[in-house]
Amino acid sequence: MTQSNHTLITLAKDALFVLLGCFLIVRTPFLGKILGALAVIWYGRDLWYRGKAWLGTKEPKRDTVERPNEAARDADAPIIDDGKIQVTDLSGAKEVEFEKE
Repeated sequence: MTQSNHTLITLAKDALFVLLGCFLIVRTPFLGKILGALAVIWYGRDLWYRGKAWLGTKEPKRDTVERPNEAARDADAPIIDDGKIQVTDLSGAKEVEFEKE
């Protein structure tokens, strides 16, 4: 069984128990009202959070941004390696020692 089917079955079960709890609250005396209220609270909370999670999970869209690759680079362009590293953000950096091998 796939994850989506399992989630839908769980949501249906929770909805059924919430409806059963509402029926117990309306149609039964004191003990039934307490059990119905507990069922509505317990399964209603579960239904709410699982429903939010199920609606929040979407298939990720494919990245449509064209990314440069190595083949797109000009073959005549020289690669310059002067042995220096350029650091642009030093907000979280501490003292670092670096040796080029």
